[in-house]
Amino acid sequence: SHLAAALAVDPGLVMGHALAGLMACLQARRSLDQAAARSLGAARTGLRLRGGTPREHAFIASLAAWQEGGDMAQAALHLEQHLLTYPLDAAALKLAHGIRFMLGDSPGLRLPIERALPAWNDEMPHAGYIRGCHAFALEETGDVWRAERVGRHAVAMQPADLWGAHAVAHALESSGRAREGIGWLDSVARQMAGLGNFARHIDWHRALFHLHLHEGEAALALYDSRVCDILSEDYRDLANAASLLWRMAAQGVPVGAARWDALADLAERRIGDHSLVFADLHHVITLAAAGRAASLHAFLGGMRGRALRDTDTQARLHASIGLPLAEGIAAALGGRPAGALHLAPLLRRDLQR
Repeated sequence: SHLAAALAVDPGLVMGHALAGLMACLQARRSLDQAAARSLGAARTGLRLRGGTPREHAFIASLAAWQEGGDMAQAALHLEQHLLTYPLDAAALKLAHGIRFMLGDSPGLRLPIERALPAWNDEMPHAGYIRGCHAFALEETGDVWRAERVGRHAVAMQPADLWGAHAVAHALESSGRAREGIGWLDSVARQMAGLGNFARHIDWHRALFHLHLHEGEAALALYDSRVCDILSEDYRDLANAASLLWRMAAQGVPVGAARWDALADLAERRIGDHSLVFADLHHVITLAAAGRAASLHAFLGGMRGRALRDTDTQARLHASIGLPLAEGIAAALGGRPAGALHLAPLLRRDLQR
């Protein structure tokens, strides 16, 4: 909505178009490819007519790498190179962080922020958000105790900082402090209201804490009222829902067939749209758990075609790990656990990717 308002005032706003294009790419939906391409064209037109700053050039280069070449690492790298000169560019830091997160690149989450942090102090606008990103990167690289400390500081600076709150939740879970984790999420709940689908992911973490405490009914109630209260096409919402249902079922919570069917209906709409391996794997879980054999066969066929046909970042991931994982998941959930044995080395070595 902020971007739409800015572009209504200035239809040639280069940064507005570049950011709109990157937002479309981040949603990992083939239906938004043309929107991203239009944004890239409009940004380039504005740059040609007006000239451009180094910042505008960096954001356009990032968008072009992703939209035209499907090269997500290069998209992040353009922003990170820009940050070497302009370390206070919070938008560039946040976007690079988001892309590295989608790539499962834990060192790539942490190093650019730590290069930039010496230029920051706590009085600067957006500093709380940047420290929240740093906290999550610390947790993802195993520095759990420091992650908790930095995350709590980030939320104290900026109470609406979901990444900081999220990092603390991860740290508390990985250190086995489930009851404390619920208390932490209770303490930040008021600030999280109305902050979009990431707030639903925070409730997903709350449900995990309940599962750690063998409180399956509380987890299921959260699923119905907060995690999957809206049947959303956003892959992050579907991933939250599918992974939580799977965890509950694995712990003996009676989740019923209707919940799986509702998610499978969404997954069927994504057959042929294989923009992100992470999303595809959750769609496979959903279709297999719902017993949609024909749709599952078609979905795996789409993944196979993507792996054979294309050479971009996600197509290479489909070929190297996505498709083997998907076939193993389908076998395991289809009652053929021996068909998943080949996953063991992949899980040890490559799952983070």
